[in-house]
Amino acid sequence: MAIESLIKESVISTFIDQYRQNEYADLAKRAADSCERALSEKDIPHQTRSRAKNPESLRKKLEQRERKNGPYKTLKHIHNDIVDLAGARIILERWEDRDLVKGIIYEIFEVQKEEYKKEESGYEAVHYRVYMKQGGYLRGPHMTEMRPLVEIQVHFLYMAQWANDEHDTRYKTPVDPTRALNNNLDIRLQVLHLQEKLARQTREEKTRQDAKHKQKFTNAKHVGRHLEKWILKHAADWAKDEAKTTGSATALTKFLDAREWRTPESLNQLLQEHFGDGALDEYSSIAKKYAGIELNLIIYLIDRTVLKREKNNAHAFQVPNSHEEHAYKIQVILSTFIWMNRLFLPTLEWQRLFTRFEDQKTLRQGILWLGNGARQNFIGEGDSLTNDEIGKLNRLWDWFSRNPDRPIMLAFTMSNQGVVRDIPREKDELENALGPLGRALGRASV
Repeated sequence: MAIESLIKESVISTFIDQYRQNEYADLAKRAADSCERALSEKDIPHQTRSRAKNPESLRKKLEQRERKNGPYKTLKHIHNDIVDLAGARIILERWEDRDLVKGIIYEIFEVQKEEYKKEESGYEAVHYRVYMKQGGYLRGPHMTEMRPLVEIQVHFLYMAQWANDEHDTRYKTPVDPTRALNNNLDIRLQVLHLQEKLARQTREEKTRQDAKHKQKFTNAKHVGRHLEKWILKHAADWAKDEAKTTGSATALTKFLDAREWRTPESLNQLLQEHFGDGALDEYSSIAKKYAGIELNLIIYLIDRTVLKREKNNAHAFQVPNSHEEHAYKIQVILSTFIWMNRLFLPTLEWQRLFTRFEDQKTLRQGILWLGNGARQNFIGEGDSLTNDEIGKLNRLWDWFSRNPDRPIMLAFTMSNQGVVRDIPREKDELENALGPLGRALGRASV
């Protein structure tokens, strides 16, 4: 027995004497740093830690293993048995990220073993035994090179805290923990599982909510309902005034569509920007520029979005040839009239903007010419215009480009920035706008 004890002590002591804790600590830190970089690049919330076993803890573990499994016979036997001399820990804020972490570990390490641990106590983790792909060799027994393993443990944040306390309470004290201590640990573990479940459900609901806010509104009614609910819940008191009407949800939907903003997320950003407490003075100032025309909340929102930062630009889009340029101008001007008719009430007030100029020749000729169905069909055809027609078109275009009236400026700039109406499908709407206007300009019919 004395000889066996001496052999046992000799093997363990020799291993401890040759054990270089600082080298294993450096290896563990390099493994943890590799994990830190990779997880940060993937925006995975986490913490990383590393450690090497201290000699005294290592000796205790070796002696415990011998009592359980029998004596070690060689240094290599110990080296193969103790796989956590170098250890790294990844602590996740979201336990569901563990599959992403698995892919990262397999990418940056050479994995020797993967073990999912779920104990009766409730402890849950994933342990990996890995080799560094580069620079993972250390001096081992008898100064020979060896390739040591690094154990990487992946934990959930709250479970990691519990595991530390549980390990200290049950394994690092000379006496067994009391029943009260054990019960406290078990209750804490149950609370942690509930906390993790609730956190996961909260994140899932937040993900669903975010996805819903990025989905397009189904139709104009959906846009209108969302707008009204937002104003009631979030807008400043001035915007909730019953005297202020909402306006056309269809017009707003077409505007959002053209800007690729037809989602709750995009609309909310616009509303937050323009319907706060400090916007009342701005609203009042804009209302004066629409004198005689009813300024509603949707017109105000579109006005602030279209005209606040961008000047009226007669060449908002580059066109490759003369036909497309002329067709584009016709489409923008016709779209302007439809927008005028859709946005502004009463109708007579916006029409009066076109009739109060002394020189109405340009308008009269242009509207008469545009009222011709052939001109409207020109948008999609390849025919050329005569020089006289080009002159009428350009003069009308210049008139709109220079017009200072806010309603005309808004409708024209919207169209010129791509928020154009579907002329072929809205011919009745166009006739409703051009017909009365032509008569108001002194024509029996346009």
